[in-house]
Amino acid sequence: MQACIYFQAENRRLTIMFDLIKELTELAGPVGQEEAVQTRIETLWRAAGATVTRTRIGNVVAHAGGSGSRVAMIAHADELCFLVRSIDELGYLWLANGQGWQRSAGLRNAFTIGQRVKILARHDVIPGVIAAATGHLAALSLPEPVELNWHDFWVDTGLSRSELLARGVTPGTRVIWDAETVQLGRHVVGKALDDRVLLAVLTEVLRRVPTAERACDLTLISTVQEEIGVVGAKALTAREQFDAAIVLEIGLAGDIPGVPWRDMPLRLGGGPVLVHKDSLVHYDHRLTARLEQIADEAGIPIQHAVFGSFGSDGAALMQADIPTALVAFPARYTHTPFETGHLGDIELLTEWLCTFVRKGLGE
Repeated sequence: MQACIYFQAENRRLTIMFDLIKELTELAGPVGQEEAVQTRIETLWRAAGATVTRTRIGNVVAHAGGSGSRVAMIAHADELCFLVRSIDELGYLWLANGQGWQRSAGLRNAFTIGQRVKILARHDVIPGVIAAATGHLAALSLPEPVELNWHDFWVDTGLSRSELLARGVTPGTRVIWDAETVQLGRHVVGKALDDRVLLAVLTEVLRRVPTAERACDLTLISTVQEEIGVVGAKALTAREQFDAAIVLEIGLAGDIPGVPWRDMPLRLGGGPVLVHKDSLVHYDHRLTARLEQIADEAGIPIQHAVFGSFGSDGAALMQADIPTALVAFPARYTHTPFETGHLGDIELLTEWLCTFVRKGLGE
């Protein structure tokens, strides 16, 4: 009977978590235009009892309270995007990358072709598809490509140039994936799991741990423009100081065909991830060890990682003399409209952080 009650409670938690993830990931929140996400996060965190403010560039800062050292937990609101580079005379939209932009788009990014997108125009949202020359016409007229560049694909909306201009599309208009978030078994699949899953985790930490049980003075933060160079986190450190910080991120699972285990020994369903180093910084050893100790004492299985092609808001915090750790959930297919995580890993990450909040830094 007790086992039945336990599994019912776990399933209910997973259902609540998935519903929250679905809501947050399906919001439009590209780099530099995160307003819809931040407004929803502000509402959720205020409803859970935190005192919430918004900084001038859009970071959401929620003081949740508690006793002890001042600790921040941080995730970012922005999602990857394209920008309109120019509008063709026939109405096709040529794209620029919302991150670093080089001549080649890379054959590894060929998955973009055929994806449905949303154009966030001034006056409304316009649906479109990323298109390329294909099939019979390509075979007749074009050589086989040896690389993928930004002239090889475009957005087709079915609208003319004048119609697009009238609806407020210009160079600089953001373009995001049009992707539903779905559950496949225990997996969750969709866009913007990076980093909205972690905003859902922070929301649940706030809900699950009452103020009286917090062994730290907790602040939750949702930053902007992480994907373009940790802009929000850098701005945050100009006005806030903490005794310690934990950054929450998407992780990199290597359990897919073609990726050697030696390169990325993480798998979905293996538990959340403690990241020791990424491409920008070594994370604070003492805080990292404290998180490992808490997971061990709580019986929470965790995985360990070094990320060589990955950075986070944590670099800005460490550079501002704030001891920082990085935790993540393993994920497949990052930076796509079909990012994939495991609800069990996400739930364990939530419980791990709840336990940390209850135990604190252990001074």
